[in-house]
Amino acid sequence: MIKQIVQYIVVFILVGTASFFLHEFLLTDNNLGFNSLLKKAYIFHFIFSLSVIISFQLLSKNEKVFVQLGFIYIGLLVFKIAAYTAMCYPQLMGDQYLPRFYRASLLIPVFVFLGLEVFFVSKIMQRR
Repeated sequence: MIKQIVQYIVVFILVGTASFFLHEFLLTDNNLGFNSLLKKAYIFHFIFSLSVIISFQLLSKNEKVFVQLGFIYIGLLVFKIAAYTAMCYPQLMGDQYLPRFYRASLLIPVFVFLGLEVFFVSKIMQRR
């Protein structure tokens, strides 16, 4: 189990950092305000998604909780989206000026880490 958790951490670090640097490189804009917001977005999704995966790995050992993991995941996904929206509310909803391209660009970390999350949650659920 520890080996699997270490593998999850390594994959998340590799994919997250590669995605962040590629994302930052492709934007080619030195807008420091947006770069710090982008960094916060990647860190938020990295921590939240990795904690979900590790929690599911640990909870999958308990038979009573295992049958409810799908519902727990849906609830956590809704909470994650709400927390991210609250964190980036001024930029996403237009209270602070940010071009639409950059607003849409803030959704890239959502999809990167959501893909990793779904992949690993499905592997955990199928393993049983």
